[in-house]
Amino acid sequence: MVFRLILFLFSIALLIFIIFQKKIRKWKKAGLILVAIALVIFTGFKYVIPFNSPPDPSGDMTVLTDTVFYRYNSDIPEMLTHGNEREIPVKFWYPQDVQEGKLPLLMFSPGSFGTVDSNATLFLELASRGYIVMSLGHPYHSFTCEMSDGSSIGMDFDFINSVMASQGSEDVEGTLISLREWTRVRIDDINIVLDRVLDSNKDNDYEQYIDTKRIVLSGHSLGGSAALAIGRQRSEEIRALVILESPFVGDMTRTDGDRFVFTDKEYPLPILHVYSDSLFSKLDEVTTYEMNARLMKSDNPMYVNKHIEGVGHIGLTDMTLVSPLITNLLDRGLNKRHPPETMFELNRYVLDFLAEYNE
Repeated sequence: MVFRLILFLFSIALLIFIIFQKKIRKWKKAGLILVAIALVIFTGFKYVIPFNSPPDPSGDMTVLTDTVFYRYNSDIPEMLTHGNEREIPVKFWYPQDVQEGKLPLLMFSPGSFGTVDSNATLFLELASRGYIVMSLGHPYHSFTCEMSDGSSIGMDFDFINSVMASQGSEDVEGTLISLREWTRVRIDDINIVLDRVLDSNKDNDYEQYIDTKRIVLSGHSLGGSAALAIGRQRSEEIRALVILESPFVGDMTRTDGDRFVFTDKEYPLPILHVYSDSLFSKLDEVTTYEMNARLMKSDNPMYVNKHIEGVGHIGLTDMTLVSPLITNLLDRGLNKRHPPETMFELNRYVLDFLAEYNE
């Protein structure tokens, strides 16, 4: 990152130097300026969005990837992608020798605007150790989704505006309506894919290799909220959950003044909940996370809570590898550590948790 910054600053200095040169012929100077501008743009792009590759996984298995597509009839008109249907692109990470036996599954839903590669470092690590990972794209919620017909679907502007307007909003009732609206889309998407995995008809070559008795739901932010809601609804079919800083939206029953009211029922499944500096020390202060605070104070050992220090909310994803600068801007300067360190710590927590609750 420092080297890229040096190159960027050097290219700017070179451009300024050329501009102020008086002894170069005009036609030659114009050409050099164009070259220098191109160099500034190129080095600037490489600095802002370096697209660093995920760290190599530590498992012994070679990992392959593929994308499959699931369609279903949806009653949310603005979320339809093909006629009366909604298509969900799902990216698989799996061991090369997948045919050798039944493997556990981790099904992941990214946060608002997140993509199927949101936590690719974690997915690679799990697949290298014998997991199948399915990461869902959510058309109109994800930054971009590549569809089966070759088209791309980006984010819906109404969704973007709604999410941005809810940040810090004091309208608790309105926020609850929005949260339920957003999670409903995710819940529908996850449920249909989960139904297809569990039924006897195989939609693709990979479903036959999944151990349906060892399914873990996972997600970041909004995706994690949807996973938590499904975990409560379908606790007999899910073994555990891995959640990256998400509120229990499905457990919100109503509002009372300026706070949300949550169910009194105990959550039925083991949860690994990973927090960043964005929220860990503030859970008691934010009504959206009252259920999280309750489980953190519980003495039930199946509620495992971890805090990764030196990172923000977006820093829990691989976005920090794509662009540390943009991630840090979004996280308001909370990301203070080398991105791979965060990924390795997250991987360790997930592996330890799964070894205990999904073996």
